[in-house]
Amino acid sequence: MNWVNSDLLFLPVGGSEEIGMNANLYHYEDKWILVDLGISFPDETDLGVDVLLPDFDFIQSLGDKFLGIFLTHGHEDHIGAIAHLWPQLECNIYATPFTAVLIKEKFKEKHIDITKHLKIVQLNGTINLDPFKIEYITLTHSILEPNGLRIETPAGVILHTGDW
Repeated sequence: MNWVNSDLLFLPVGGSEEIGMNANLYHYEDKWILVDLGISFPDETDLGVDVLLPDFDFIQSLGDKFLGIFLTHGHEDHIGAIAHLWPQLECNIYATPFTAVLIKEKFKEKHIDITKHLKIVQLNGTINLDPFKIEYITLTHSILEPNGLRIETPAGVILHTGDW
């Protein structure tokens, strides 16, 4: 790929323009963050398939350029893939308290202690992770503690609403 290390980029790796499998990468100054890591459910054309997962190959290739996963809320299409794919990354996961409880349960089922990697973000809290400043913005949705993210970089500000 030909981009400048300082380019502000949005790269959907699952879920854009559909319901389910939300996983969106943001890039700036050769660093990457992922917003959500969800599943999608198959339809009648996907015989024998239980869940659909985002394409994870590119994320795995980022190495230390990858800073972590930011979760907007606890619906399966935003968190459902995390326990399946996180073991290949072992990165920090940022979530509000309710979503963090759901995440802990998912990892408990897989017998993985996520405690040191799960970072609780208070409602309307802010995380500074150079070159990103991520502010959680409380929204209304059909689950507790839904959030949009205000992602600030020197190149500009992105509003990621969680559900499109």
